[in-house]
Amino acid sequence: MRKEERDRMMTSMSEEQRAEFRRLITALRSESKAISGRRVTVKELVESGKVAVPPQLHEVAEAVMERDDMGPKVGDPAPDFSLKRSESDERVRLSSFQGKQPVALVFGSYT
Repeated sequence: MRKEERDRMMTSMSEEQRAEFRRLITALRSESKAISGRRVTVKELVESGKVAVPPQLHEVAEAVMERDDMGPKVGDPAPDFSLKRSESDERVRLSSFQGKQPVALVFGSYT
């Protein structure tokens, strides 16, 4: 499921339905973490009887769980990248700070 489809489904839900969906995703994440060593699908969790997911939300829940798996996990090293310094053409690489000092990244939009 593409992000646009998931977002469209989420915006069509009532506030109560979104709150229930958030509780469902929390339960799915909790059950998935309890099973170590491999990714657990929404279908597997539903079939196990540990989590009840309305059929119309299976695909949306699966998309959210897949999105969770995309990023780095706690304890993983940060991916290396370089950014242009503001008000300069100089570039700075994240790895240049490794072992030297803590780094805080702040992302924002000025639009």
